[in-house]
Amino acid sequence: MTALASVRGRAMSLAGTFAGLALGVALIAMSLLVYVSSAPRPPERLSAAPVLVHGPVLPDAAGVGGGVRPWPAAEAENLAARLARLPGVAAAVPDRSFYAQLVVAGRPVGDAEDAGAGHGWSSAALGAYRLLAGTAPEADGEVAAGTATGLAVGDRTTLLTGGGPTEATVTGLVDGPGVYVSDAAAARLSPGVAAIGLLLDPGADPAAVATAARAAAPGATVSTGADRAALEPAQSAKTRWLGAQLLIAMASLAVFVTVFVVASTFALSTAQRRRELGLLRTVGATPRQIRRLVMGEALLVGVAGGLAGALLGVAAAVPAGRLLVHWGLAEPGLRVRPEPVPVLAAVLVGVAVALIGAYAAARRAAKVPPMAALREAAVEARSMGLGRWLLGGGTLALGGFLALRTATAAAEDRVNAALFAAMALTAAAALLAPVLLPPLVRLAGLPLRGARGAGAMLVRAETLAAVRRTAATAAPVIATIGFAVLLSGMVATMREAYPAGQAAKLAGVTIAVPDGTPGLAATAVAAGGNSVLPTRVYAGDVSVAAFGTTGGPTSVAAGVADALGVRPGDAVTVTFADGLAERLTIEKITPDGQVDDDLILPRELVRRHDPAALAPSLLGADPAALAGQPGVEVLDARAYAEREGAEDGRLLWLFATVLIVLSVGYTGIAVANTMAMSVDGRRPDLAVLRRAGATSRQLLRYAAAETLLVVALGTGLGLAVTVPPLLGMAAGLEQEVGAAVALRLHWPVTAATVLATAVLATAAALVATRRAAR
Repeated sequence: MTALASVRGRAMSLAGTFAGLALGVALIAMSLLVYVSSAPRPPERLSAAPVLVHGPVLPDAAGVGGGVRPWPAAEAENLAARLARLPGVAAAVPDRSFYAQLVVAGRPVGDAEDAGAGHGWSSAALGAYRLLAGTAPEADGEVAAGTATGLAVGDRTTLLTGGGPTEATVTGLVDGPGVYVSDAAAARLSPGVAAIGLLLDPGADPAAVATAARAAAPGATVSTGADRAALEPAQSAKTRWLGAQLLIAMASLAVFVTVFVVASTFALSTAQRRRELGLLRTVGATPRQIRRLVMGEALLVGVAGGLAGALLGVAAAVPAGRLLVHWGLAEPGLRVRPEPVPVLAAVLVGVAVALIGAYAAARRAAKVPPMAALREAAVEARSMGLGRWLLGGGTLALGGFLALRTATAAAEDRVNAALFAAMALTAAAALLAPVLLPPLVRLAGLPLRGARGAGAMLVRAETLAAVRRTAATAAPVIATIGFAVLLSGMVATMREAYPAGQAAKLAGVTIAVPDGTPGLAATAVAAGGNSVLPTRVYAGDVSVAAFGTTGGPTSVAAGVADALGVRPGDAVTVTFADGLAERLTIEKITPDGQVDDDLILPRELVRRHDPAALAPSLLGADPAALAGQPGVEVLDARAYAEREGAEDGRLLWLFATVLIVLSVGYTGIAVANTMAMSVDGRRPDLAVLRRAGATSRQLLRYAAAETLLVVALGTGLGLAVTVPPLLGMAAGLEQEVGAAVALRLHWPVTAATVLATAVLATAAALVATRRAAR
C-alpha cells in the first residue's frame, strides 16, 4: 500500500489534520509577509533626499537600540557648505529635529508620542513638502503648520517646545506633518545636527554623489536607498518592535499547536489502525515500510496543507497589515507585498511540522505485531511505552523547573519564561495523559455509581478501555484551555500588580504628567517637584541613555561601565545632543536593573546641552503652580499608576485576545477532528449497541456524555498545567513591585473558552455519531 493510496482511503480522517496544517501555514506565511514588509524604512520626511550624510549609528551597551552621534552646529554648517559644492548636489540641508507642538482650542495637537516633530524650514524640502498657502517662517514667533491642525494663515496660537509655551503666528501651511520654524530658531532649539540631506540636480547619480560625499566627509556615514532607514525615528522603531512581538507570538503559537494537533491526530489514527497495520505486517511489510507509510502520509498532508495555507496566508497578509496599523502596532505607510521567500519558508515549516508531529506515531505503528490483525478486542495491552514515559517525564521535569525559574527571572524575561513553562507542562500533560486520565475518570464516576441505566457505566468503561484514544481526544482540549487560562491570567495578574506596586510607592504624592504631549517642558518642571530629564549621549562607540537629576554624584550603571571600560574615578568624554563634548569624572557605579540609571548627570548640564529635553513626570507637583499650563495634568498616586499602565494594559489585552482567539479557533479544528475520528473508529461498537436495542437518541446522548467527560478532564488538566507558571510569575511580580500580588484568573475568558470547546467537540461528536449510526 502506498502513502498516496492510504491518504485517499482515509481522506475524511485526515481532513482535520489538513485543515490544522493549512491554518498553521497560513498564520506563519501571513506573519512572515507582514514582518518582512515592516522592515525599517527611510523616514518619510527625508524621502526626497537620495543621499544622507550623518554621524555614526552607535548601539547601546547591550548591543541593541542605537542613536546617531550629532555634529556641533559650526562643524555641521561647514560640512554642509563643502557638500553643497560637490558635483550633482543642488543643496545640502542640515536637518534638525526637536520637540514642538501647537495648541488648538486649548489642547496640544499632533502625535502625543513624537518628541521630534519640530524642524527648521529648510528641512521641509527633504520631504518634498510644499507650501500650500502663506509664506515660510523667517523670524522668531513664526511657524508653518500642517493642514491637519485646522489652523489658517494668520492665526495666533501657542507653540510648545522644550523651554515651555510661547505665542506664535501661523505664516504658512504645508502639505506634510510637523511644525516648522525659522532656521535660526531651529538652531537654538536643537543646536546639534544628526544628518545632512543632499538634494540632487536632475539626472545626478546618487551613487556617484555618495562616493564624492564620503571623500568630502571623512568619518561620516553616507547612506543611500534602503540604508537611509538608519535614521528611523525611535517611536517608529518602537511601534515596529511591538508589531513584531505579536507576529512572532502568532507564528510560534501556530508552530507549537500544529505539532500538537498533528501528533494527537496521528496517534489516534495509529491506535485505530492496529488491525490494518497488523495485516500489512502479516503479508510481509517490514517495520521500516510501515514507518515510511505513516511518514509518507504526513508528508503528503503536509505538502497539501502547506500549499493551501500559503495561498490563504498571502490573501490574509494585506488585511492583517491594515489591522496592525489600526491597532497602532505598525506604521501608517505599511505596504504588504507577496514575496516568494517568506511563503516558501512557511510551506517548508508546515511540512517539517507535519513530519515532526507524525514521527512518534510512525515509530509506534512500526512496532505493531502481525498478530494484531487477529485481535478481536480493542482493549489496549498497555497505555504507554518506555519512550513516551521518558519523554513525558522529561517534559514534566522541564516544565516544573521553568515554572520555578519564572519566579526569579528578570522582568523582561518573565513572560517568556511563563510561556515556555506552560508549553512544557502542556506537552507533559498530553504525553502522560494515558496514565493521568484513568484515575480521573474513576474519580469523576464515583458520584454516578448509583445512577439508573447503563449510560454512565458505558461511558466509564469505554473511556477506560481505550485510554490512548481518550488521551488523543483530550490533548487539544488541554492545549486550548491551557493557553486561554495562561494568557488571560497573565494579563489580569500583571494589570493588577504594576499599578498596585506603583501606587503603594507613591502614596500621598501628587504627580504632574504630560497631557497630549510627549513630556513636560522646562516651565512645568520649574514649578517645583522632583523629576529626571532624559537625553541621549555618546561615549566612545556606545550610545547611552542619560538622566539629569538634582544632586547626587555622576554615576553609571555596571553594564554601561563595562562597555566603556571605566571605574570610579575614571574620566570619560561624553558627546551631548548639541554635538559638544565634555570630560566627565565617574564618581559611582550602580547595579544594573534600576530605573533611569544608565548614566546620571546634573540636570543643569543636560538642559544646557539639550534645550528640547522633556521630563516624563514631576513628583510632588503643586497643582496651583501648574494651573493653566497646556499639556500638563496633575494626578494622585492611584490615578497616575493606572494611567501609566493603561497603554501597556491595552497592548497586553490585545496580544492576549489575538492569541486566545487563534488558540480556540485553531485547536477547535483539532477537537472536532479527533472527536469525529474517535466516533468513526467505533462504528462496530455502535453497531453492537444498535443490535442490543439502543435508539439513535440514546447513542447521541451517549456520545455527548463521553465528549463532555473528555472536555471536563482536558479542562482540569489544562488548568493544572497553567497554574504553576502563573504562580511563579505572581511571586516574581511581588518581588519586583514590592507589594502583595495575588494570582488572578480571568474567569469570564476561561468560561467562554471551555464553553466554546465543549460546543465544538459535542457538535463534532454528534454529527459523526449520527452518520456512523446510519
